[in-house]
Amino acid sequence: MALTSYKHSYPLENSNEATRLQNQHQVIKDAMGGLVLAKIDLKDKPCEILDSGTADGTWLRDFAASVAPVQHHLYGTDLNPAEFPSNGSLGTVYQAQDINQPWPQEWKGKFDLVHQRLVLVAAGPKQKEAVLSLARLVRPGGWIQLIEATNKLPDGCGPNMVAFVDLMKAIFVNMGADLDLAERMPEWLKEAGFVSVEFKDIDTKMGATNPKAELAQRGVISSSIAAQGLAQFGKNLPPGTLSLTPEKLETLGSDLREELKETGALYQLRVVYAQKPESST
Repeated sequence: MALTSYKHSYPLENSNEATRLQNQHQVIKDAMGGLVLAKIDLKDKPCEILDSGTADGTWLRDFAASVAPVQHHLYGTDLNPAEFPSNGSLGTVYQAQDINQPWPQEWKGKFDLVHQRLVLVAAGPKQKEAVLSLARLVRPGGWIQLIEATNKLPDGCGPNMVAFVDLMKAIFVNMGADLDLAERMPEWLKEAGFVSVEFKDIDTKMGATNPKAELAQRGVISSSIAAQGLAQFGKNLPPGTLSLTPEKLETLGSDLREELKETGALYQLRVVYAQKPESST
């Protein structure tokens, strides 16, 4: 998940982050059956597209390839510009942006599609405000698509997957985030005046639960890197914040990797998409 932070350190700041995000991207794309569920026509004419929390631009590059030969005007933003590709593609603009700070005034009502995935927890207690700010960037008739974890696991997950998700939730709570944000997003978009508000829950298949060998391996890689990075971050939290022992934090990444190879796991995300009415101002 591409997390950024306003008042907190980035929980997954390490040299393997790009690898984690690229592998995670493919697993989520497979679970969704594509990149965009919003009911927008992307084949007719060039559109203005924003990917908030773009990291190294993986989603934008894949999106551009998926809609070729139409060449859309692409924008990627992230708190950490160090992740931006050194040689950006023609027609793609990368810009540093904190989701908790005001967006450029000239971007208000600019975009045909605003996309953000696994970033909102980084807004901490300002998650609703962050969604409403993104909503203002959508042009009348345009769409927004937000993807976040439900923070719920199905029955039967292995103990290391349970420990991993418990660790994530403890860190999110420490950041002031609402763990039920996936359920709140449709309400927030309706409050912003959006219509045709829909959502779809998808199960990302990690490790042995994924019948596609390459994607199974990608899920193992992305999850184990995340577990290792979050465990390191968790060591610096106030005493009593985590239920995991220091010894378990040391081995969680490798333990989860082996568990996913053997039994796999499902991790649920919610895709929420909605349209701004043509009459909006």
